[in-house]
Amino acid sequence: MIELKEAVSSATLMSGLENLPYFALKLQEQFLAKKTRNKRYSLRSYAQFLEMNPGTLSSIIKGKRLVPLQEAAKVMQKLSLTPKDQEQFLLSLGVNKPPAESSFKLDPSQYAVLFDEWEHFVILAVFRLADFKSNTTWIANKTGIPAERVNECLQTLQDLQVITRKGPVWERTHKNLYSPHDIPSRSLQQAHLNSLELARQMIARVPVQERDYSFLTVALDDKRYKKLKKLTLKFRDDVFELDEQSRKGELYRVNLQCFPLLPPKAK
Repeated sequence: MIELKEAVSSATLMSGLENLPYFALKLQEQFLAKKTRNKRYSLRSYAQFLEMNPGTLSSIIKGKRLVPLQEAAKVMQKLSLTPKDQEQFLLSLGVNKPPAESSFKLDPSQYAVLFDEWEHFVILAVFRLADFKSNTTWIANKTGIPAERVNECLQTLQDLQVITRKGPVWERTHKNLYSPHDIPSRSLQQAHLNSLELARQMIARVPVQERDYSFLTVALDDKRYKKLKKLTLKFRDDVFELDEQSRKGELYRVNLQCFPLLPPKAK
């Protein structure tokens, strides 16, 4: 005898699809595909495949609740979603803020080149200054990056079509660049490690009056931790607005992290 909560018919799932969020549509799509290949395939089997509680999955697949953020990456991997589908999946969970029309989404193939070495985005940042000069020496003086390395990075950025050269003048091809949030990437991990290492070095090099390093250790339930992640994303967007309003001054690196002190696998 099949338990009632497992008896989810195709007709029930297909009803009202136009009103379902994207994450529910993708989960339903793959469940129905598996059920088409095997009529006996149940929601419980699907939940086992996704490593989720059957009751939780039943609510998610009907659009009644969200995929838990801490499980989103695993679910997307299980579903073998493309980078584009991953971005839509996360957008439907309210994780990624839709980028501005002027933003250009980086292709994952560019991550290894741009994120593995921190200098690329620092050099791109100086392009935004009103007094920017298409001069290797000027860029080197402004960023502290050796002139030879500046030339290497400029060539790489040109090869990736992130910047172009019109005569003696360098220009950015896009006002803003972005990569989807909460999508696993080794290169993005390396970029974060680079930022942390840079922050470590600057503790000794920058006077305390000119820097701000602080941390909090808090105890939050799952609901409030999700809210904390959204607050960090909002803070990041607010910082970008400050950047849009300013075209003078010096370069600053802003690091912001929040993470559980006990990783999920260790619980």
